[in-house]
Amino acid sequence: MQVNHLHMIFTIDEGLRDIFLWHRELLKPLMDEAAMLVKEYFQKKGKVTPGIITGLHTFGSRMNFKPHAHMMVTMGGVTKKGEGKGCDFIPFSMLRKQW
Repeated sequence: MQVNHLHMIFTIDEGLRDIFLWHRELLKPLMDEAAMLVKEYFQKKGKVTPGIITGLHTFGSRMNFKPHAHMMVTMGGVTKKGEGKGCDFIPFSMLRKQW
């Protein structure tokens, strides 16, 4: 299926990184929360479930510990009736504040 999509990145504030360094079991919930935030937005805005693929990176380009989730997110989703519905805008500033 041909679908427009976006690449989104959710990272952790530098002050919280040590917590994730010493408690790596929190990394999976970190990815889950990022996906849930996007999913909730699509549910509220368009009553659709988006397609999301999430990958975890634990290090930045400088090889420093910098946990962040990369996500491929469809620009739209599927309604409860199984119909496709597009979306042309995602409010990144709102998502950033919620994150």
